[in-house]
Amino acid sequence: MSRRIAVSVDDDVLEALNAHTRGSPLSRSELVNVALRRFLRAERRAARLNVNGAEQARGIASGAVPSHRLEGHLLRLYRGPWEN
Repeated sequence: MSRRIAVSVDDDVLEALNAHTRGSPLSRSELVNVALRRFLRAERRAARLNVNGAEQARGIASGAVPSHRLEGHLLRLYRGPWEN
């Protein structure tokens, strides 16, 4: 069973979806369903990772775990704030 919902998407995403739909045997609804299922599956996998923030911070401080420079203004929070 499926239900109709209304969502807002950016213009460039809609244009890309329409362009992909023209060359695909799937409808826009089917493509959105596939993409959303993949996204949710990836999010569930990421949520299952058990990362101890304090232990990871100690590892970075000791040099055992490499750290990477992050440009804060370029980051987008997809999930909530990180563990302190």
